[in-house]
Amino acid sequence: MAGCISPGGPAESTKEPDNERALSGPQFLTVEEVAELLRVSPRSIYDWLSQRPIPFHKAGRRTIFLLDEILLWTTERRQD
Repeated sequence: MAGCISPGGPAESTKEPDNERALSGPQFLTVEEVAELLRVSPRSIYDWLSQRPIPFHKAGRRTIFLLDEILLWTTERRQD
């Protein structure tokens, strides 16, 4: 039956990533990923880290960022 959309087709598969994201917990980003997200250089991220205006966490020696905190931070900065 050409042209028929069966259950589990494209319309249903678009819901899975949202469910997976909700179940997977917080999303952590690296310096490079945050730089790409904010469209700045990684050097700018490191500068902000030293000045401490950007929210970050340390995991041992690694610097990581929570996606939700970065999105909230950018929203707050736009309102200033």
